[in-house]
Amino acid sequence: MRVLCCLDGTNAEQVHRAVSRMLCAETTIGILYVTDTWPQEEMERHRERLLRPPHPPLLRREQMRQAEEASAQEILEEGKRYLVGAETLQRTGRPEREIVNSAAIWHADLIVICSRSTWGGGSSPGPKSVGHVARFVLDHAPCPVLLIRPLYRE
Repeated sequence: MRVLCCLDGTNAEQVHRAVSRMLCAETTIGILYVTDTWPQEEMERHRERLLRPPHPPLLRREQMRQAEEASAQEILEEGKRYLVGAETLQRTGRPEREIVNSAAIWHADLIVICSRSTWGGGSSPGPKSVGHVARFVLDHAPCPVLLIRPLYRE
């Protein structure tokens, strides 16, 4: 069984709790982090509306790329602390599409994803508790999806 666990920087502990019960000798765990390109694309659109060049100066773009890379590495390292021996996969793009594509390429038998994370710890109950990334993955995944609800913390 191949289980692809999607990290977002806030959910490594919850993912570990969910998959630790299903681990067996034949289980291969993959942890995936996707660096979202949407903020960069949105910034470029705003710059164009202000009649500025669409891209920030080269030095600033390189600084942003390095910061995103460092953040991705930290998130994957945290995931590896919880899921020892897991394969790491790192992608850049729209998270919802990259998760679905990675699951297909990696031949995942199961995708583990949180419904929605908020920096405050947990999501609000109700129909909007499943964010757009999880909703897209649920609708387009090439395999079953285990949807984890983030823990509420007081």
